[in-house]
Amino acid sequence: MSGESSDPAPGRARHELGQISESDYINPTPERQAELSAEIDRYYNTPLDMFPFSEHARKPDRFYDFYEASIDERFPGDRDIRGVISRYTRAFFGSLVGYVAAKRVLFALALAGLWLLAVEGPVIVGGLGVAGLAQVGAVAVAMLLILPLFAGINALVFQQYRISLENRSYELSRLIVQRTRELQNLYTTLRALPDQEETRHVNAGKAWGERSAFLVRLMMWVAQRMEHLEKFIQVEMWRVRRERYWINWVGGFLVVLILGVWAALLLMQTGSPMPATPWAFRLFQGLALLLGLALSWATYHFWKTPLNLARDKLGSEAWIRYATLDLDNTIGDQISRDKERLVEYLNLNKGR
Repeated sequence: MSGESSDPAPGRARHELGQISESDYINPTPERQAELSAEIDRYYNTPLDMFPFSEHARKPDRFYDFYEASIDERFPGDRDIRGVISRYTRAFFGSLVGYVAAKRVLFALALAGLWLLAVEGPVIVGGLGVAGLAQVGAVAVAMLLILPLFAGINALVFQQYRISLENRSYELSRLIVQRTRELQNLYTTLRALPDQEETRHVNAGKAWGERSAFLVRLMMWVAQRMEHLEKFIQVEMWRVRRERYWINWVGGFLVVLILGVWAALLLMQTGSPMPATPWAFRLFQGLALLLGLALSWATYHFWKTPLNLARDKLGSEAWIRYATLDLDNTIGDQISRDKERLVEYLNLNKGR
């Protein structure tokens, strides 16, 4: 179907959309007009399934799956942009899971470093020729240095993660702007056509009636395409927000789990690597526990995915929205002009 490819052409870039051809809608061939009429009928004349989940033991589908499937059924022409939106949200979720896992791995490595310094630090430092209280101070300083090292690595990882998500958001916003602008341009053209073409059908009332009816139905259907594209985006953004909420809880649980296992292993260590100063090992244990708590608090509260990253970076203020089409007043104005011309015609021909 011209101008409504379901998937990008083989040679096209991954995130490029097929353009909507206005001539394919405004001056369609009889075959194409029949196709368009069938698509319009599919939206306006297909009843909703009031009981979409039959009574059986199998778990019903998630409602958003059913809802998006109904949008896809009624508007297959926008399947390409909806596919890009879905890939964006799935990539967002995948990146979020990967980033949370990476943060927890870094956290576990930092705790492992603290454990190693607390248990084997004196031996390592002693091998470098440091002894006595200097040995204790060297191990304590090494343990303290884990904090800025941990913060620096996390900041770098977070920066790369955020930049990747922002770039995806900018690309998606560009494509949404492209598609909504094309739909708006088509809508604007269709809105002006009835008045422009009326003079071409002065002596063909039935033909003009059919042509005008088709143009009005087409204009209403194009507006519905834009509205349902917005609804699809709304559902997908809800999924992103919900998934982020639960991943936040999972991340917090992992922090507590890793910290608990690590603290138990540390406290189970009883042998002192410094027999001459056994108090030093308890000092190292206490310092490691304090630093472990600080790391756990930092890894959960810092370098978090911004709550509104998708909303702020998608730039929705630049999108053309269904609410700006003013569909009801557009139809009302068209009917009003037609009624005015009809009354004027009747008045002019009253006495003839």
